[in-house]
Amino acid sequence: MKITASRTASLLEILLDAFPESNKTHLKKAIRYGCVSFSGKVLENPAFLLQEGQHVEFKKYQEREAAKGNAPFKILFEDDAVMAVVKPAGILSCGRTTERTRSMFGAVDYYLRQKTRGRERAYTVHRLDREVGGILLFAKSGQAKDGLQEHWPEVRKDYYALVEGVPPKEKGTLQSWLKENARQVVYSLREEQEGAKWAMTHYRVLAYYAGKGKKTGRDDALFSLLQVRLETGRKNQIRVHLSDMGCPIVGDRKYGADAKVKRRVRLYAFAINFPHPLTGERVDLEMPLPENFVYVDNQTEY
Repeated sequence: MKITASRTASLLEILLDAFPESNKTHLKKAIRYGCVSFSGKVLENPAFLLQEGQHVEFKKYQEREAAKGNAPFKILFEDDAVMAVVKPAGILSCGRTTERTRSMFGAVDYYLRQKTRGRERAYTVHRLDREVGGILLFAKSGQAKDGLQEHWPEVRKDYYALVEGVPPKEKGTLQSWLKENARQVVYSLREEQEGAKWAMTHYRVLAYYAGKGKKTGRDDALFSLLQVRLETGRKNQIRVHLSDMGCPIVGDRKYGADAKVKRRVRLYAFAINFPHPLTGERVDLEMPLPENFVYVDNQTEY
C-alpha cells in the first residue's frame, strides 16, 4: 500500500494521518517489524523525517509475517491449498497443542489462524507415528483436504529406515494382514480376519553399516539402511513388516529392537510426491538423510 506524505513530518505522524483509527503503539510495532519501506529500504525509525509529497510503502503486519515465514517449525511447501511441514520425532501428528501435549496439527493450525486472523486453518490429511519424523502434509481448506484424500492412492511416500541385521534380499516386497491388539500393538496375520487390514511394503537396501556410522560390506554389516515405499498406509505398517522380516528398526523396542540402543526409532519420512488438489500437477518434496541417523553405538546406548 502506497502512502503519500501530505505534509513534512515524522514517519509515525504520517502513518497516524493515514490510519486515524490506529494508535501509536500499534504503528510503532509495525515499523519495528519492517512493514514500512522508503525507496526500497526498510524504515525502522518512527522519527524518520518525510518531506511533503514523498511516499512510503506500507505492508500489513500479518502479510509481512507470512512473507518472512516466521513459523515455529520448518515449512517445505506452502500455497493457498496445501502446507507441507517437517514433523520432529516424538511429537504427535494430530491433536490440539497444550502445555503438556504437543502435536503438529495443533502447532500448524494455531500458526495459520494467527497469521491470517482466522481466515485459514489446518486440516489433517494423513499421519506419521509419534516416534517417526519427516514430511507431513496439511490442507488449508475442506476442499483441498477432500481433493488430496480422493487421490491418496496416487501419492508416493518414501522413508529411510535403519534396521538391525541384513535383509534376505537387496530389495523385496512385504505383505500381510495387520491387526491391532488391546495393548495397541500391531501384528501380522497370514489370513484375513475381522478387523484386519491388508498391507504392502516395498524396500531396497541403500547401504550397510558396521556401527558408529561406518559403511561396510554386506557380510560384515550389523545394520542396513533401507529406502521403504508404502503401497498401503496402515498403522505401524513399516515397523511391523521390517520386524517380521527379522530386521527390526533400530531403537524400535516395541517391535523387537535391541534394548541396548537408545529408544529413538530410526524411521524417517523423507519424500512425498502427490497430485495438487486444485491444479492436479505433481508436487515432489524431499528431505536429506537426518544427521547421525545411521550412527549407532551398542556399547554406550547412543
